Amino acid sequence: MSLGTDSPVLNHQTLRETRIQTPSSSEPVELGSSGGRLVRGDYILLAAFALVLFGFSWGEWRPMTMHEGVLPQTARTMFADRDWVVPKNGGRPWLESPPLPQWVTVATASLVGRCDELWIVRIPPALVGMGCVLMVAWMASVFYGRTLGLLAGAIHATMYEIAQYAWLSEDEIFLCGLVTASVVLFVGIEFAWKQSSAAGSRSFFGVRPLSLVLLFTLLGLTNLAKGLLFGTVMSLVPIALFLLWNNDWRRTLCYFWLPGWLLFVAIAAAWPVAAYLRYPDVVDVWLFDHKGRLDGVYADITQPWYYYAKLLPTIIAPWSLVAPLGLALTARAMWTQKYSPERFLWCWAIGVPVVFSIPTGKHHHYLLHAVAPWSILSAVAVRWLYLQIQTGPAWLRNPWPALATVGGPIVAALWLTQRKTGLPTETLAVLSVVVPVLSVLVVKGLTLPQPRLAAATLFGVVGCGFLGGHVLAGIAFDQSRYDAVFLSKVREEIAPEQQLLINAATRSLDEFRFQFSQTDDAKVLHNLTFLRDASLTASEVYVITRARDLKELSQYGEATLVLQSEKTRREKSPTDRWSLFKVTLKPDLERVAAEGVRVSPMQAMQRAEGPYLEAIRR
Repeated sequence: MSLGTDSPVLNHQTLRETRIQTPSSSEPVELGSSGGRLVRGDYILLAAFALVLFGFSWGEWRPMTMHEGVLPQTARTMFADRDWVVPKNGGRPWLESPPLPQWVTVATASLVGRCDELWIVRIPPALVGMGCVLMVAWMASVFYGRTLGLLAGAIHATMYEIAQYAWLSEDEIFLCGLVTASVVLFVGIEFAWKQSSAAGSRSFFGVRPLSLVLLFTLLGLTNLAKGLLFGTVMSLVPIALFLLWNNDWRRTLCYFWLPGWLLFVAIAAAWPVAAYLRYPDVVDVWLFDHKGRLDGVYADITQPWYYYAKLLPTIIAPWSLVAPLGLALTARAMWTQKYSPERFLWCWAIGVPVVFSIPTGKHHHYLLHAVAPWSILSAVAVRWLYLQIQTGPAWLRNPWPALATVGGPIVAALWLTQRKTGLPTETLAVLSVVVPVLSVLVVKGLTLPQPRLAAATLFGVVGCGFLGGHVLAGIAFDQSRYDAVFLSKVREEIAPEQQLLINAATRSLDEFRFQFSQTDDAKVLHNLTFLRDASLTASEVYVITRARDLKELSQYGEATLVLQSEKTRREKSPTDRWSLFKVTLKPDLERVAAEGVRVSPMQAMQRAEGPYLEAIRR
């Protein structure tokens, strides 16, 4: 991996693959590399870098988050019951998203032999993240050559949002992998293999290359990893914008292919149809999720139109410092050159946030699927900066000003926000030394005349910064860390013969991680009225619920607080804290047979009231 040419001697005459415009001059700057496409060793190097970075989470430096609990626990249930159509939450249908991430997680767990440890379920996301890094590197090498391919891959691995989701067992990274694969395959068709304009390939019913068949297959699979059609639209936005902008209908006709679209529909509709046949009222969930995102009914994720513009610098950090330069360097080619890589990168990088700003429902992880072009744009900028530093005045190669311009402001911000972050003074004192040193080393990486050593220094420091930040977040920032300690104590407290119950009616997703943290004997209560369930034969049970539920528990027996979290995620008062209660059920408590009581998909997601056992009893 290098920032410059393969030779340690910089020679602008050897950089002939790509010419782009500088922000301040009409004269083009040589940007490409004479190294051609990536070779096998390049992929091995990038894969190793990504695997070390993403696989770091297997050490469980950070606890399972609230959202992260969903995929591991539903996969754990699927691993046990082998129901491949309906993921479950305590026996109830959980049909928020299609189950492809669960299938991949179960496949991994099958190789290990169990699905009950955090490191097991974090293996697939790390591997998918590594795959994204390799695909982005290949795409960049198609556009700009080997050097930019290596740079873009390393930058992609160290983009904040990519690293975060490659560390966690959530379904977003699986969709990101499919969206990236779809768009990268389109790049191959349009830029590498030129198959969209192949003779005889424009008939609505005619034969197409295998790459087109694979593209429609991948587009169909995007519908099996997240909300319905979400991933498909995410993939098609840059593709459609690029084709429309170039306004070449003869070339675009390649994609108007009936067998391909029928293949897409067959794959995309397979799970929704199967889920509907089992639970016809799953349509209510889909309408709530999709229509609610468009009309604002889904109020929890309603955001202003400028939400993504405000959030983007965080999503692509730390490369948000150079990404705007990448836009400036590619702007002229984007406007003037038809079918140029620059035009495509802008369609993806800018087009997706603009299109997805139209609905009222927005979330930061929606931009995860549009990070790839920003990685390439950032690589363009880093490459250009390196060349300017190496050929410019000597003062540009002095790394020490980074103390005042980078390290100093970060340290000041940490001290000013100490009350909000809760960082111990001792930790801040250490960071006050480490952060300036790292800032100097990062800048030093751009000043070294040996390209390979420069790249190794730059990405070594950035990578170590990510790993250190991951550990620090688990120690000082992660909102779930106190709850994780509480759940560990619960597991120690409950003997094998004692019944542990988890209240799922808490308007959160915490019941998933609660289940995953305990043994298979733990049982989910749809709500506390299910303490009347006739199948609960024990006179004494333990219940995990909010502290404020003590009064309601007392309706069913004598409730005693056993354990409580020191601080619960997003708590507004101590009554929100997760607590373990010992409940001695009343001997005369009227029981109800809960077997056969149907919980709808909307009720399982706490988006609809009921069912309540009292209502059935009356």
